[in-house]
Amino acid sequence: MLRRLPPLHALRVFEAAARHLSFTNAAFELHLTQGAVSRQVRLLEDFVRKPLFIRLTRQVALTSEGLKLLGVAQNAFSAVEQSIDGFNATGQRRVITLSILPTLAHLWLMPRLAAFTQAYKEAEVRLITTIEPAALSPGVVDVAIGCGALPGKRYEKLQPRVDLQLVKDWTNVHAQELFQDRLVPVLSKAYASQLIHISRVQDLRRHRLIHCATRQHAWQDWFRSHGVPWTQSPEDLAFGHFFMAMQAAKDGKGIAIVPTILLASYEGRNNMVTPFEPAIASAAEYYLLTRRETEEEPHIRRFRIWLLAQASEMSDRI
Repeated sequence: MLRRLPPLHALRVFEAAARHLSFTNAAFELHLTQGAVSRQVRLLEDFVRKPLFIRLTRQVALTSEGLKLLGVAQNAFSAVEQSIDGFNATGQRRVITLSILPTLAHLWLMPRLAAFTQAYKEAEVRLITTIEPAALSPGVVDVAIGCGALPGKRYEKLQPRVDLQLVKDWTNVHAQELFQDRLVPVLSKAYASQLIHISRVQDLRRHRLIHCATRQHAWQDWFRSHGVPWTQSPEDLAFGHFFMAMQAAKDGKGIAIVPTILLASYEGRNNMVTPFEPAIASAAEYYLLTRRETEEEPHIRRFRIWLLAQASEMSDRI
């Protein structure tokens, strides 16, 4: 008997769009354009002869038919995925080794990682926290998250420098952007209340600044981007990592400059203020890095898609 099945590619695109409630995020996950996602959804809607989404001004919502189809599609995809995984089951947990920057691991990834391991109990994620370029190679590092400049990408002359290097060797490496790297000064509310009102960038030079060793040019370049000369004061403080610099700022020891993604993930952010907005984009971004020959292996693909979804959700809140 000939089965009346919908176009499977359109069904897969629909599932991603319905799961994210966003054509943009679905396009990001599936490496398609937003227009391609829209066309595939229309194709599926024509097939079922029902609208699956309610198109709003800045978002989409599922119709009752769309909600029902989402459940059916996810159950079907999960059954197929589990069956295929069973073909290659070894009875052992699949280990994913992730190289990641220390503060990003501490503030952003670790609070979320339990959700991934609970959902995919057959996967074990092992972390290597380092600021060194990732060595993506079998048995060493499967996935990496770093901050740096993408080869061939152009940046403005006044954008703050980032000396970090993403990988040792770009051969067969696939990079997907997770977050923009934007720098913003931050200080505690208590410390701010004790200071003379800060209304100009020049005013910051009268106060103790907190530096981070991994971004030793951050303050200098931030002032330069505002056209303000800067010389380091002997009263300034320096710490090895951003989470240390933020803690010092929270404790009222001075004014730190930090990436917005880290500040948004910091539990003490509600007790801190940013006297100057908007944040300044640096000459780098945060990237998810994988090896092209292994990124579609089931456990790595799941982890990669999960990381991209987590980053997309976080970016929407910054």
